[in-house]
Amino acid sequence: MRERFAAYRQQGLVEFTTFHQSYSYEDFIEGIRPVIEDDGAETEGKLAYRVEDGVFKRFCQQAETETFAESLREDLSVFAGLAVNPSPVIWKVSLAKTGDNPVRADCLANGHIRIGWDAYGEDITEETRFTNGGKGVLEAFIQKMRVGDIVVSCYSESMTDAVGIVTGEYEWHDEYPTHKRLRKVHWLVKDIRQDILELNNGIKMTLSTVYQLKNVNLNDLAAIIRAHLPAQSPAPSPVRRQNRVFIIDEINRGNIAGIFGELITLIEPTKRLGAAEALKVRLPYSRAEFGVPDNVYILGTMNTADRSLTALDIALRRRFAFERVAPEPGLLASMLLGDSGYTVADLLRTMNRRIAVLIDQEHCIGHAPFMNLPQGEVAVDALADIFRHAILPLLEEYFFEDWQKIRLVLNDQQKPDAAHQFVVASDDDEDLFGPEFAPSEPGWKMNPAALARMTSYVRIVDATASCTEAAEADTTASEAEGTEADGDAAPHEQTPSRTFTPPESLEEAMRCNVSQVKEYRNSVFIRFSLGKYAVYDKESATKITNQIRFCRSLVASDPLFRTVTLPEDYNTYQSISAIMAVLPNRRP
Repeated sequence: MRERFAAYRQQGLVEFTTFHQSYSYEDFIEGIRPVIEDDGAETEGKLAYRVEDGVFKRFCQQAETETFAESLREDLSVFAGLAVNPSPVIWKVSLAKTGDNPVRADCLANGHIRIGWDAYGEDITEETRFTNGGKGVLEAFIQKMRVGDIVVSCYSESMTDAVGIVTGEYEWHDEYPTHKRLRKVHWLVKDIRQDILELNNGIKMTLSTVYQLKNVNLNDLAAIIRAHLPAQSPAPSPVRRQNRVFIIDEINRGNIAGIFGELITLIEPTKRLGAAEALKVRLPYSRAEFGVPDNVYILGTMNTADRSLTALDIALRRRFAFERVAPEPGLLASMLLGDSGYTVADLLRTMNRRIAVLIDQEHCIGHAPFMNLPQGEVAVDALADIFRHAILPLLEEYFFEDWQKIRLVLNDQQKPDAAHQFVVASDDDEDLFGPEFAPSEPGWKMNPAALARMTSYVRIVDATASCTEAAEADTTASEAEGTEADGDAAPHEQTPSRTFTPPESLEEAMRCNVSQVKEYRNSVFIRFSLGKYAVYDKESATKITNQIRFCRSLVASDPLFRTVTLPEDYNTYQSISAIMAVLPNRRP
């Protein structure tokens, strides 16, 4: 699908833009832009203003080009072999001078256009000095004009005598005495006398030798060509026009009335070009007539949970059909939550059912955050990243930090132990305010340790389910060696969760679910709410290595601990717990 989208966009069948608060009518349809003039010594470097087409107007003109080409193929069989650019420029070209002259006669007879400024030589480079002007004209003729563009020959200031399609690149022909610069052209009609002053918005063609006719459109030229064609034999059946799609992401984030302007009317199906009630309007900057072809579809996308949706213009609501694109949990069915028997699809589906009840369907979480997870068993750290950076912040925004409702979505209220709850009660209130003045309602805080357990995610779906944790390991050997890897809890403590290991960094440890902190000299002793302990060096802010040996040395050398006994079979957590029991209650 991605390859098809890229191919359609390359062919000009699809275009894409994003609305935002600064997006304007000038970006979308047309506007006046400042440019630096470079046409000759007198104007070079001066600031000028030109009407530039916006992205949607250019896209519609491409569709109009297709209509122009196909309509001519119906009427003119010799046109079948010609190529018109997807978005052709219509150029006005003066052949020597107005009226009949030898250069014009040669061009119409031999299928080309010619211009002068021969004194500058065949090749125009950066070193060319335009002492007599003509820089802009030569740049347009040599560099900007493309094969497939349209040329309109200027017979007088208001009249054209020929319309053709450029079929060749720039050439230099020294055999001509003057006007040696040449491009080949296939004349669709010639030797006519057609007044186009009104089509050109009343502007006379008295400017440079070559410039763009922005007020004349392809439909106007098609009408002129048909009016001057001789009777033709029936042409082959025309190829059906292709549909074109213009995609606007975040369509509700722009000022719809300001961006669309008169297009609010033109995009109605009955007002499209080709419809029974086709309508064109005259644009404010270029004064050219403009309409929206009937084969251009506008596709707007938005997140309906976005609060800016309320500002969506009612006129746009009437002209668009709204289709809800729901999350697709089935795309995640092959992503397994360990060996629990549940999948990421079950996880997303369950959370969304709860969100739909607590808020509405429009706030359901999409499947996109999970799409980069691999097939098969999902790594808990990858799932933790998604929850930490995408899911939990989104829930905080949806529920305005109503932690009780967030707990309902995550099923924390039914999980049997706090170790697997993402949001847990804060027990610091009494320490902050004292028992008498502590708030009656408990505070809440995130439990980062729960993110590291696959069972935490499984129990979002089923509070009684569990799975084998990837980090679980046999700790008997480490305990026998007296290390702090995974010891049993002290006799009076709850058995700790084996999936949590105290962090190496003191800063990271303080961000975990900590139930008690005590300081002594240059050491920080921490009890985690999961029934585990660690001791950190304040100066280096890292966990002390071989904590059992440190504890035994401290007890043996410091009189404060003369009443403390550390039996030989005590592990790390029991040793630290015994020391913390006699330390004064001081927080860092």
